[in-house]
Order: sequence, then structure tokens, then C-alpha cells
Amino acid sequence: MNSTIPASVAASSINKVTNLVIASVLFMFGLYAFDEWGQVRDREEEHMQSNLVLLTRTLDTFFLSKRAGMLSLAETIAISPGGIDNLAQVQQLLVDYLKYRPEVSQTYVSDMNGQLLASSHTPSLQGLPSLAAQPSFQDFARDARDLRDIYLGRPQRDALDKDWVFTLRYVLRDQNGQAQAVLTDVFPVDFLESLWKDAPLVQQLTVGVLRDDGYLMTRFPVPAAVTKDEVYGTRRAGALIRYLTQQQFPVQGRVEGPNALLNGQHFVNLFHRLEKLPVTVFVGQSERRFWQVWARSIDTPLALTALLLAFIKFVSLRLARRESESAQQRLVVEQVLRDSETEQRSLIDNLMTGLVIHDATGAVVRCNAEASNLLGLSFEQMTGKQLMDPAWSFLNEEGQTMPVSDYPASRVVATREPVNGIVVGIVRSKDADICWVLCRADPWFTPVGALDKIVVTFVDITMRRKLTSQLQDRELKFQALFDNSMDAVLLTSPDGTVLAVNQAACRLFDLSEAQIIARGRMGLADPADPRLQELLVQRQQRGQAAGLLTMVRGDGSHFTAEISSSIYGDSEGRQYSSMIVRDITERLRSQAELEAANAQMRRINEQLAEVAHFDMLTHLPNRVLLADRLQQAMAHCVRRNKSLAVAFLDLDGFKDINDRYGHAAGDEFLVAIAKRLRSALRDGDTLARIGGDEFVAVMTDLTAEQDCEPLLLRLLQVAAEPLLVNGQSLQVSASIGVTIYPQDGSSSEQLIRHADQAMYLAKQAGKNRFHLFDVASDAAIRIKRESLEQIATAIAQRELVLYYQPQVNMQTGEVVGMEALVRWLHPQRGLLAPSQFLPVIEDHDMAIAIGERVLDMALSQMAQWLAVGLRMPVSVNVFSKQLQQEDFVHKLRQALAAHPSVPSSALELEIVETSALQDMAQVSGLMHACAELGVRFALDDFGTGYSSLTYLKKLPAELLKIDQSFVRDMLEDRDDLAIVQGVVGLSKAFNRKVIAEGVETVAHGRKLLAMGCVLGQGYGIARPMPAQQMPGWLDQWRAQQPWVPQEDVGLPA
Repeated sequence: MNSTIPASVAASSINKVTNLVIASVLFMFGLYAFDEWGQVRDREEEHMQSNLVLLTRTLDTFFLSKRAGMLSLAETIAISPGGIDNLAQVQQLLVDYLKYRPEVSQTYVSDMNGQLLASSHTPSLQGLPSLAAQPSFQDFARDARDLRDIYLGRPQRDALDKDWVFTLRYVLRDQNGQAQAVLTDVFPVDFLESLWKDAPLVQQLTVGVLRDDGYLMTRFPVPAAVTKDEVYGTRRAGALIRYLTQQQFPVQGRVEGPNALLNGQHFVNLFHRLEKLPVTVFVGQSERRFWQVWARSIDTPLALTALLLAFIKFVSLRLARRESESAQQRLVVEQVLRDSETEQRSLIDNLMTGLVIHDATGAVVRCNAEASNLLGLSFEQMTGKQLMDPAWSFLNEEGQTMPVSDYPASRVVATREPVNGIVVGIVRSKDADICWVLCRADPWFTPVGALDKIVVTFVDITMRRKLTSQLQDRELKFQALFDNSMDAVLLTSPDGTVLAVNQAACRLFDLSEAQIIARGRMGLADPADPRLQELLVQRQQRGQAAGLLTMVRGDGSHFTAEISSSIYGDSEGRQYSSMIVRDITERLRSQAELEAANAQMRRINEQLAEVAHFDMLTHLPNRVLLADRLQQAMAHCVRRNKSLAVAFLDLDGFKDINDRYGHAAGDEFLVAIAKRLRSALRDGDTLARIGGDEFVAVMTDLTAEQDCEPLLLRLLQVAAEPLLVNGQSLQVSASIGVTIYPQDGSSSEQLIRHADQAMYLAKQAGKNRFHLFDVASDAAIRIKRESLEQIATAIAQRELVLYYQPQVNMQTGEVVGMEALVRWLHPQRGLLAPSQFLPVIEDHDMAIAIGERVLDMALSQMAQWLAVGLRMPVSVNVFSKQLQQEDFVHKLRQALAAHPSVPSSALELEIVETSALQDMAQVSGLMHACAELGVRFALDDFGTGYSSLTYLKKLPAELLKIDQSFVRDMLEDRDDLAIVQGVVGLSKAFNRKVIAEGVETVAHGRKLLAMGCVLGQGYGIARPMPAQQMPGWLDQWRAQQPWVPQEDVGLPA
């Protein structure tokens, strides 16, 4: 049986008692296990503590004995003859010392810098290595040079056998306590491990010694997956060293945390610090080990508890089973009865038909689920209701409210006869849809013939009524569509019999419906048209077909129709076909007219294309087609790594032909010469007329520039040959400009423009020739233009700054002035020297703007220096273009007036001697006018120009500046030396001061002083510097001794 029989009260009580006993046992065992866990922790940590104490004492004893041995050896070395200086004796002592100490791998003595002096393992004292690079010695030298006790070094790899070792070091001192050498004992790290690894108490623990800097001295055991390099060569950063560092290295304690060497396993560590050394001994045990010990301690009690619980549960189950079997037997009979009733109810409830049972009075006795669903009332709402109850609301088939007497059950009560086939509409609620059902009512009688029950069954036919209505609507719509279609529609049977036609078909064929049906399908189509059979075959194969067909009207006339036909079947399997016929006579006529119009349009487009791309006079390509072909030719050249030439050709003298013989003759002449020029080119070349007497030729597939010269000469030749026009012999010549791509890497439009520029140069050179465009010259012009634009921006953005270079009296050391030198603080290229931008503007009006800007900045800086008590004359360079302005003196006077605190005598203007001064008399007068203002002049770069003596004679300059190109090389070049001597001599003869530029060394200064030149300027004195650095430099320079020939001060040698 599938039904579940509940347990009896006795069985439930047994289960409750059993569960209570089991819970009590588990609780007691939990208390025992918790207490045992605490005891296990305490025992294990006591075991760890005892091992820690033992290990600490062992290490204390070991290090104390090593200390005593090293102190004894140090004392022996100190009292031996010669002491530490007797290295042979020291080496013998080291050898003897090592014989009685097998734990020491080697011992040696080094100086305080790590140089090995004697060793127990080297027979010779010569060529001993240095220990300075060893990490442990570097730690010792940094931390323990003044230590009076032994120093424990961190582990490192031994230089000989590459094994890991640690060192003990002791500083050997003389009687005054001064450090002389370092005594070092070397121990393998495995030795410390040997002190305790065989002890049985240590086998389950992790033991180690940790330095204060985080390096392990030893660790046992070393994990199998970890190398000694990782253990001893890496500074530890785990929980233990973090705790020790934070707590400032306590004497002892306990730390828990992850172990980095064992993938973060949780460890409990006990530690104890040694008294004399900065190390901590620790004993660790993993948390997993604690759990294992605890598990072994409770495994037997746990097994006994599990057996006890199993026994209790077994007894409980046996008792509960017996009680359950008794209860089940008692309920079998009741269950059989309930099953029978359930099966009946299930049968009724699962009927797809609604069922309501009334008693003899009409009251509802019961109903099934489908009836409840259709009526919209639950079984509880329906039970006991009479036929007169207002809860019922039924409609008849016409949609009117049904009287109670017409209810199916009411009819049976009245007639005692079955009622069948009644359609009833059920109104379940005000806004709900009506549910339509088909009802049947049957009476049940008692054995004595009395009415006992009335069984009413009903089936939901709502969807059937809706589908029937939709089908009727669809038929009406189809009939309307069929009747009102603009196309002729015929319904036929497979044998071609016409079953129905619409009015459009009657109008198309000019026949009545009866006449069309009488003719049939074959009587409507032209039997001579072979397309009829093709359409029928296609429809039979694919179920549908479409195409053109010749049809026949009632009067016998023929017309072309577009046919669309499909096969379909009805619900009974019968096949029909539909045929839609559309007269396309007018469409075909319109299509023919459209095709004729399209052909005419194509001819017009071709003519327009001719006009758009070709010259109407010469039928050569025009400018538009030329641009397209040039673009293609350029791409072709790039792909084939070739060159092409663009030649711009202008006819010389063509205007005279137009003026003398008229435009008609000129046009005829252009047509004839265009043919000649085209014949002079190759098949792949292009000749275009771009206006008037201007032609452009594109010559492709050139290997070198000179490959185009024969073509150009041929063009010149054919252009110059006479032409006979209207009986007149006419002759012109041609000027041709040529540029080569990709050497000229411009765009197509720019190539034509460059060729045009070159053509004008050919005309200027005498005509009847060709000229090649100069790419480099054009680039230089473009670069200069761009540079001028950038400099103009720099002036506007105030990117020009002044640097100042001192000028000194080399005999006394006095700073006599400064030269203001302009620099460009370029936003991308940084600080630019004058040679990188001033040459561009020398002959440009921009030189005037820069000169005036520099003068204003220099005067402003002089005013700032005067405000802080620094009086310093400043020299400012002026351009020749700026100097030769008519209003130069006026602008200078305005500049000085704008800075009233600056005395005019402190300003000196430098004229570059190589400047082209056209009007010497004007410049001389201008300089005299400036001198009246108090402004002085100097001739810069003297000796480099072509009229130095003229300038010296006519220009009132007080100072001559010897160009640095002569001064720099005068010590090696006799000619430069002679020039310098000559300039110095001229200055004395003309009673002018002289200053040398380019003084770079003391030798330069001494040589100049010997020649009588006491003023100097150059990198050997000071490089140009910003204004804010000048006060500091002056303080530094004044602190030096005067520059005299006996001392090398003031300049670098």
C-alpha cells in the first residue's frame, strides 16, 4: 500500500525517550572531549617548554664554551712573541686550535677591513682573499666593530664547499684597546642541528634559533619541499619575528600564527632568548599535531560511546517496530474502505464532464471538480442549494435569461423523463465571460419507483462555439475578398473545371460567370501558347506556379496576362486550385516606353560624362579627369617603385595668334597642336588641357629623373613646328615646368602647382625650354616660413629669455660688465641658442621686434639689480636692420625713459661687424646721437668682416670685441694668434678698448695679458646664466684672488 500509516502513541513515546538518552550521552561525551582537549594542549605545551629549556641550556653552554675558547686563543695570540704581527705563528696557533675543536670547520684572522691575514686551511700566507663582500662580515663591520665580546654572524654559504655556515667573531685589540684584527670561527649550521636532532623528545617538534634581524641560525627539521637557501638565506617575516620585534625581544613567551615555510600551517611557538647573544631559541608545533594527539586520546571513549548509542538505537527501533506493526494491522481495514471511497471520488473528479447530483427536491448533493470549475462555485457553496437559489444564473441558446422551469433538473423533476442536448450559458460573475455547455439530465429511481437522484452532466462547448463563429466570419471575409478583388480569381478542380469566379474575372474576359464555367480553364487560355503546359507542370511539382500566359476574351481577342496559381486541399482530402489572372498589356506598353526612355538617358549621361571629363574643343582630358588619372598614376608608381613626371606646358605666343587671326583660328590651332603634343607622348601617358593654352602631361613608369627628358624635348620640338591654319603658317614655342614624384612627395594638386611654378621659371629663363622644380629650395622656403611663424608665436607668448655672461678684467679680477644673450625657451625643444633661430630673421622685420624686446628685458633687469644695490653695465646686441631704422634714436630714448632708474652710461650696444650697413654716414650719425644720450657702442666679432678698418675708422665705437674663433685657436694656430695681436695693436693705435671673447683656459688668459688685452669673456670665466644666478656667481667670483700670471685661480687649467 502507498498510504503512510502514522505511528502509534506508544511508538512515538519510545522514540522521544530514545532521542533524549542519546542526546544526554552525546552531551556528556562532548564535555569529556572538551576537557581532554585542554589537557592535551597543556601536556603538549609542557613538553614543548621542557624541550625549550633543555635546548636553551644546551645552546648557552655551547656558546659559552666557544666564547671561552675564542678568548683563550685571543689571549694566546696577544702574549705570543710578535703578537698579531707574527702571522706565521698566528697561523700555527689557528691550526692547533682547530685540532681540538672538531665542531669548528675553519678558523681565521682578518684585518678590520676583511682582508684575510691567516687561516687554519691555507698553507701559505700569500694571496689570501678578502672577506669584505661577505654579508656576515658587512653586518659585523656595521654593527659590532666596537663590541668587546663575541659576535654571532648570520648564516651564509661557505666560499669553499658552498655549504651553509655561521660565524663567531671576536675583535683582537692591543694594550690600548685599539682594534687590530678579527678572529673568526666558522661552524656549519648542521652542527647546531646535531645538538638535539637525535633526542627522542624533539622528533615531533620544530626547533630553531632566530636572530634579531630575522635570519634563522638553524631549523630542525628542514621541510623537504624547501631548500636551505630559502631557510637560511631569506629574512623571515612570520608571526614569531613580528611578535618579537613589536615586543622589543622579550626573554620568553608564546606566539601562535601561520608558518611561511609550511604553506601557512598554523603553529604554536614557545621561545626563550639567550642571555649573551641577540638570538631567540624557539620550539614549535603545528595546530594539526595538537588535534592528532587529542584525537588519539579520545578514540577509545569515542568508539565505546558510538557502540552504546548504536545499541540504544537498536533496542528503540525493535520496540517501535513491534508497536508499528500492531497499529498497521488495526488500520488495514479502515484503509481499504477509504481507498474505495477515494477511488470513486477520483473517478468522478477526473471526469472531463461536469457532474452535479441533485436529490428528489432539486437540492445539490454533490458535484465534481469540473462542475465546480464551470459553475464558478466551490463544492461547499453548492451543497444544499435549491433550484430556486439566486446563485444560479443561466442563459438559453439565444442569450436570454433561462427560467427556472427550463433548468435541466427542473424538467426532470417535472416530467421524470431524461433531458438531452440542451445548450445553456453559465454566468459565473458580472464581468466574466459566459461559459456555454451542452447539458444532459437523467433521473435515478429507488427500487420502488420513487425519484431518488437527478444526475446532470454537461460539457464545455465555449471554444467550439467560438471556433464555429470564427469560421463563419472567415468565410464571409473570404467571400467579400473574393467578390471585391481587382484581379480576376478563378477556383478550379484538378481537371480544369471552373467551380467559381468573381466579378473581376467576368469583366476581364467579357463573359458571364456561367459562360466562364461552361468554357472551363482550357477555353480561357490560348491553346497555342506553350507556357500553359509549363505552368501546369510547375504547379503540380511545387504546389504553386507563376508566369505569363496568353488568354482569350469572349470576343476572341487575345491579351497577355500574369498568372499566379496554387493548389490547396480541404478537410476531406479533396484538391482544388486557385488562379489569379491580371491583364498586363498596359504594363508591358509602359515598360517598353520606360526602356526607351532609359536608353535615351544613358546616351545623355554619356554625353554629360564626356562634357564633365573631357575638353570640348580638343577632346583631351580636362582638369577633373586629370586629377583622377594622376591619383591612379601616383598609386601605381608606389606599388611598382617607379617615378612619374608632371609637366605643365604653356604655349609662348599663342595670344598673338588669337589677336591677329581671331578666336576661330586660335581654336583650330589648339586642336591641331593638341594632336601633335599627344602624338609625342607614349600610350600610357596622359595629356590634359586645363585652360586656354595650358596643358599638363603625366608621364609614368620612369626609372630615373632623366628618363623624362627625351619626352620633354620631343614636346618642345613638336610645339615649335609651324602649323598651316586657313592658309596661314602659324608657329609658337612652349615653356614647360616639370616635377618628379615621389621625389616631390606632395599631393596631386600640389604637384601640378609645383610644375606651374617651374614653368614660370622656364619662361623667365627665355622660353622654349623646360625647368625642373627644385624640391629642396621649396622645402627651405617652407621651413623658413614655418620658423618665422614659430618665432612670432614665441615673441607673443614671451618665450624669449635673457642669459648674462660676465666680462672681467683679467689683471685685477674685477667684473666690468655683462653681455645680455637672448635664448628661446621652446615649449617642446627646451632652451635654444641664438644660432638656432636668429639667422632666420636677420633680413626680416621680425629682427626689429626681437631687438626691441631684448633691449626692454635688459633694461628691466638692470633696474631690478639696481634696486638691490647691484650696479652692473650690460651690453645688448642690435641687428643692422634695427640700427638703420630712422626712428632708432627716438625708440632708444623712449626705452631709457621707461626705465628712469637705469643710467644710460650703463648701457652698451653691440654692432655685429659682419652686418651689412648700407649707409655708413647715417649709421655714424645715429651712433653719435646715441652717444649724446650716454649710450656706448662696441663692435662685435671684430676681424670677421670685410670692412673692419672702415668700421673702425668711421664708427664711434669705444670697444672692440675680438671674435672667439680667433681667440679659441690662437694657442695652436699662428695665423689666429697674428690676427689677435693685430686687433690688439689696432685698438691701441685708435685708442679703443679691446675685449677677447672665447677665453676658455688659464693659458688663453695669460697669453692675452702678455699681449696687452686685459678684458676677457668666455666659458673659462663663466658660462651664460639666468639673471637670478648672477648675484651668487658674483659673490663666488669676488671671493677668489685676482687673476695674475703666477696663480692658477679663477679659470680651469
